[in-house]
Amino acid sequence: MKKSLIPKLGAGVLVAVLLCGCQMGPSDEKLISTTMANWKAAVIVQDLDKIMEAYSENYVSAEGGDKEATREFMESIIDEGYLDDIEVDLENAETTIEGDKADVYPIEVIGAAGEPITLGFTLQKEDGDWLIVSSER
Repeated sequence: MKKSLIPKLGAGVLVAVLLCGCQMGPSDEKLISTTMANWKAAVIVQDLDKIMEAYSENYVSAEGGDKEATREFMESIIDEGYLDDIEVDLENAETTIEGDKADVYPIEVIGAAGEPITLGFTLQKEDGDWLIVSSER
């Protein structure tokens, strides 16, 4: 009787572990990394709608612009060719998470003008997604 109970307990524990693992989902670090990778890919292909998907409705730039102002700015630099042949380097970016906020810095960007720009983003977890809520240069 004891022998038949052990395999059943083992199977039950295995099922419980697998179910818990499936419900946990990706880590915050992975979600932030995905947001930044999606932002980078959208910038490189100059897809304005995809770029803006990374930004929160509560976004405010260091200069005080909101999401709509940022959209207009991004549209103008796309139209003027500043994103042609752009390079975005996330390789050295470090992510620091504190609660539901995270800082990602440094993000190196080199555009058509040739001058490297270093950006930093603050992201916030909103409804399970990590979105950009502020940025500075």
